[in-house]
Amino acid sequence: MLSNNSRHKSLNLRSRANVAAFGLIAGLVSSIAISGLMLMVEKVTSVPIGAFYLVLMSAITHSQVYSLNMIVSGLLLHLVAGSLIGLAMAVPFIVNNDNNKGRNSLGTIINKYTPLYGLGFGFALWSLLLIPITFWIVLPSLNTLEHRTIIQEAPTGTVAAIAPGDLLAMQNRIIGGALVFNMFYGLLVAIIIKSLYSDYLRKKVPLRDTITPSS
Repeated sequence: MLSNNSRHKSLNLRSRANVAAFGLIAGLVSSIAISGLMLMVEKVTSVPIGAFYLVLMSAITHSQVYSLNMIVSGLLLHLVAGSLIGLAMAVPFIVNNDNNKGRNSLGTIINKYTPLYGLGFGFALWSLLLIPITFWIVLPSLNTLEHRTIIQEAPTGTVAAIAPGDLLAMQNRIIGGALVFNMFYGLLVAIIIKSLYSDYLRKKVPLRDTITPSS
């Protein structure tokens, strides 16, 4: 009996780790997708590629040095944050996996209405995280860089350039676009987690059958 209990606890721990990994994977993949979309938007709008990450890192580090390393650091920070947020989004699936209370459990409801959960989480992420960061950190930092220009250069010359003042003038469009990106991120993370979680459950049921103690 003790052996069966130990095995059951071990399987529960492994199950939690697997679902948590689904959240990290979903968050990372979705962050990569959002990063690609952001770079495409910057390209189409003639904003220097990586300007978002450059401004973000300048606001965090209070540095006025524009470099490729700043852009790469901003991208890595974005991917790490996106992965951790994906982990947070996986918590209801972990709870549902640990303690299935039937059709009315929170995890079961979220699993049923995954798209709404993703969109709602994305909206909450935008309103509770991105908006405060924008108004308390990013915009004040842009004000201190008012007389500098963000430039993207190539061997043939300047490809694109924008002044912080122009970015400030675009803040309403940027904030509105961020809402779309965040809700798309939440939707994508939720769908990926549910897909991985559902596939995991299909493989998990036969495994449980093989360890059921005989009478």
